[in-house]
Amino acid sequence: MVSSILVDALAHPSQAIQDLADDGGDLNELPIRVSKYFSDVFASPDAFNEITVLDPNTPLESLKPRTLVRFDGMVQDTACSPEIYLSRRDDGRVGGWGSYEHDDAGDDTKPVDYNLLRECNVVWAVSIPGQSSWCRGGSEVASTDSKPLLPHKYPHPSSPHLGLQVKVYDSTFSESLRTTDLHSFVGVLTSDPWHTASDAGSSTLVPTIHLLFARKIAPTLVPRAFPDSSFESPVQEVREQLVAWIADEALAGDKLAAEWVLISLVSKVQSRTPPILPLSLTLSGYGASKGQRPRLIEVLSHLVPMVSVLPITLDTVNTTAFVPESKDEDLHSGWLQQPKGSLCVLSEVALDEGTVSEKGVYNLRMVQETMATQTLDYVFPFSQFSFEADINFIVLASGRKSAFFQTQLQIPVQGAAEAGLYIADNRPVRLPSPQALSEYRKLIGGAKIANVTLDERTANFIQDDFVKARQAGASRKNAGNTDNTVTPDDLIVRMMAARLLAASYPQTRSDGRGL
Repeated sequence: MVSSILVDALAHPSQAIQDLADDGGDLNELPIRVSKYFSDVFASPDAFNEITVLDPNTPLESLKPRTLVRFDGMVQDTACSPEIYLSRRDDGRVGGWGSYEHDDAGDDTKPVDYNLLRECNVVWAVSIPGQSSWCRGGSEVASTDSKPLLPHKYPHPSSPHLGLQVKVYDSTFSESLRTTDLHSFVGVLTSDPWHTASDAGSSTLVPTIHLLFARKIAPTLVPRAFPDSSFESPVQEVREQLVAWIADEALAGDKLAAEWVLISLVSKVQSRTPPILPLSLTLSGYGASKGQRPRLIEVLSHLVPMVSVLPITLDTVNTTAFVPESKDEDLHSGWLQQPKGSLCVLSEVALDEGTVSEKGVYNLRMVQETMATQTLDYVFPFSQFSFEADINFIVLASGRKSAFFQTQLQIPVQGAAEAGLYIADNRPVRLPSPQALSEYRKLIGGAKIANVTLDERTANFIQDDFVKARQAGASRKNAGNTDNTVTPDDLIVRMMAARLLAASYPQTRSDGRGL
């Protein structure tokens, strides 16, 4: 039986807010009480799923004003201008939360009680960049003729997406919001003006959520566990089948390359001091694409929740924005403004000969720095600030190595045939059963959140092997061969790879399996 409180909250959220205000109490505490009330009402998964979902496929004109909605999105801009509102109107009605139209200022001849003025913060949120369709219940984002509002505030401006402003009345929560955070925003939907410094007195009406409460979304999007006891098949078999599928469908049968792809997928920022960051991977030997799409991109979109493809072409490098930049107090997005937990595929397979401009050199440097430090620079008129990132990078190189990037892992793809690396009309990617795909995703998602330690035997084995490699490298150097120099960074990479290998089996402690 559906609760009458749930029904009323869904149908008349503004009235529920008014009732909370009429119950008495300090108006300064009303935002906190509103958040707790609605969060409690929709605490259960069934109740939460009753809320109307906003996404790029939702026709906004079909929704009534002040409908209760939910938007799963990424915070793109937290530096929007705050707004002032009257917490209580002359007629006793509560202000804020879209309870009055934006142009309903009431009687301007009456004096304003400044004690009733409150501030709400505003952030801009966008659809989750690169979100795989299976995380949206299998629905693809439909292409439409209508252009999204403010497309410059989305990392992939030409892609279908939804952007909106979120008005946050709880100051404590607004202070906790950071760019690229992922949240389910639940609130009252209206259409309000969007103001920037360049408006010159005009403004644009944009979809607006007056926030009631929000839930943090995990980097895996779908909740995962580690270790996970819900596998229907032995986990070692699941892992073996996963590697075989990646190899056969994306890498022309190269299982070694598929192993390194898996290790790269489950990598993450484990520590910033000392830096234990995701392992970056280059897969070389792709050859020219001839306009075809790499099979690996299609395969990865079925395995990980967020995949963004950055085409490393002269046009993209020289003319588009890779990092966020504030212009006229409006934060424009860039390719690299991605949520933590994202996978970024840097595809060089369509790169032609030509000149890289000054802007292109800067863009390429920003990719390399983000890859190496897992921080992303945001550019402002007179300053530059770095924000934390956690992005996996896989480079697809047409030649023997990447044309621009240095990665920690360089693996030549040595499959049976070059044709197996691209999607041809006569050989689409063959998908496993839905049950098998679910198991693969579960394994990758669980390993992504794992915290694995190395046992003493494994650590000693890696250190001894590293010492032998250093000694062999010194001998080659003395003989005049400076290729494949072994550095202390290689020891760190080996230790990290051992942990990730254990997580992918999955194990909480590495016992040297796979080494």
